[in-house]
Amino acid sequence: MGRPDSEPEVSALQPGRKRKFLSYNRESGSPFPLDENQREVTRFSGERFFVLARIAILASVLAMACKTANVGPPRGSPETSAIRLNWQLPPALEANRAEYQREVSQALEDVARFFRSSGFKVAPRELIDSVVLFEKTSDARGYFAKTFGTPPEALPDTFAGTVDGRTLYLVSREAYEGIWKQLYPEWPWTESTYHGLIVHELTHRAHESIAISRLGSADAMGPPWFFEGLAVVCARQFEETRYLMTREEIQSLVGGTAPPAVSYPLYGRLVRSLAGQFGMKVLITRASEPGFPGVLWTTHS
Repeated sequence: MGRPDSEPEVSALQPGRKRKFLSYNRESGSPFPLDENQREVTRFSGERFFVLARIAILASVLAMACKTANVGPPRGSPETSAIRLNWQLPPALEANRAEYQREVSQALEDVARFFRSSGFKVAPRELIDSVVLFEKTSDARGYFAKTFGTPPEALPDTFAGTVDGRTLYLVSREAYEGIWKQLYPEWPWTESTYHGLIVHELTHRAHESIAISRLGSADAMGPPWFFEGLAVVCARQFEETRYLMTREEIQSLVGGTAPPAVSYPLYGRLVRSLAGQFGMKVLITRASEPGFPGVLWTTHS
């Protein structure tokens, strides 16, 4: 499938909130990756379910990819060990409850640490309070149809996870591995791939909370290529050894009025390159400014 020729706009069904999303599920944005063919996805946000404007022409959703090693200190650090989350698991996954709990706790630590290193305080306990785990995507489709009245067909069969309000929704590790291998055969599945999905989702949740606390709106998260690239960087997904992009290369891709081609590896590389020049705190703080990122070179000292 070809790349979308324009950036779809998605409005929250919650009064006063309106945002643009690309093919990722961004919690209030959540993430599912798009493959190289860039398929747009359905995403949940805030209190309600978001639907991408052109979902009818999409073939599937990408379950957010990650090819990375875990970040952060040993699991079970004091920062998250006392957090009590409400868990809902199907009987088939109960035997692995402790494993999933450790995975989510570590992801909360990683996200808080990432933003703290960038100059922002994020309390893990304030990001989510519940986790709902599905054995497979078809179970999620039935759940959202019943809970939100969402047509079953609106949730692609490659759905992997999202955050809605303060609830994290995920398919099982086994289900995600199958989706991943189907959509990303060129990126080998590793032990940390599932962890990256969780970190990416929670990064959007944390980023949105920062944007709202600073400027009162999730629009302060910046353009889709930035908030998705930020989540890719936080989750250490699609890490490459190529050189950082130059100012000219960056501006050729995101310096005009048209959005860049939908590519999460590209988004990650853009954000890593900009962070190398200006630092992550500057990017997060100024991402919503008109002319971003070009304005950085003309006003940052």
